[in-house]
Amino acid sequence: MAKTSVDVDMAKVNRAKEVLGTETLRDTIDAALREVIRIDSVRRLVLLAEGGAFSPLLTEDDEEGRW
Repeated sequence: MAKTSVDVDMAKVNRAKEVLGTETLRDTIDAALREVIRIDSVRRLVLLAEGGAFSPLLTEDDEEGRW
């Protein structure tokens, strides 16, 4: 973990605290970073789905073979 100094917009931090349910600046930043990473993962999953990556799972042809 790195220690650093940055200027932050406290109005945004306070709003993020409300949204994330965090108390401290450090917890808020950690939670916000986790959320950004989670959103990116969901976006990538959606792109895979749109590209047909899960199509074989959605066909009824091989329902017995899936289970």
